[in-house]
Order: sequence, then C-alpha cells, then structure tokens
Amino acid sequence: MLKYVFSFVILFVLLLGCSKYRPLMTTTNFPSDGSKYRILGRVELKKKVNKSGFTLLLEEAIKKYPEADDAVNIVIDEYETKSILFWKTNYKYHMSGVAIDYLD
Repeated sequence: MLKYVFSFVILFVLLLGCSKYRPLMTTTNFPSDGSKYRILGRVELKKKVNKSGFTLLLEEAIKKYPEADDAVNIVIDEYETKSILFWKTNYKYHMSGVAIDYLD
C-alpha cells in the first residue's frame, strides 16, 4: 500500500507545473478632451500569443459594446504555464482596455 501512495505522490508532483503573470506593455492614451468621448466600460481578452492583437481586442469591445469606436488604456500581461512532466511551456496574452465611443 505504501508503494502505491508513494507512486501517486511522485506522479502528482510530476504533473504539477507552475504559472506566472508578467506585465508586458501598458499604454495610457485617453484623448485629452473628455467632452468628445463617452466611456463604455472595460474589455478583456485572453488569447494565445500568436492569435492576439489590438484588432482582436477592438472586435471584442465592439461585441460587448456595439457603439464602441476605440479601445484605449490597453494593458497586456503574459501568462506563462509550464508542465514539468512534458517540459512544455504555453504562453497566453491577457489583454484589457477601456472601450470608448466618440461623440462626433
């Protein structure tokens, strides 16, 4: 019985991995004249590194807020997960920003 418990503990440790968030980029580009836009709300998107970008974040903003014209105050964090058993590392971007509607 002790052999099975020990084997299970070893397998559990091998399957464990580690993960971490790392900030990559922040832009604060709110238009200076606050009377020309309306803040709609926060937008978030999590995608693989090779399938991410500003266009996808803007599309997500338009899905959530159909009247959205732009996404500003963009923050991009990288989420890294490592699997000890398979020696594999996966990367995802967690992008967030503020959707705004220009009042022109």
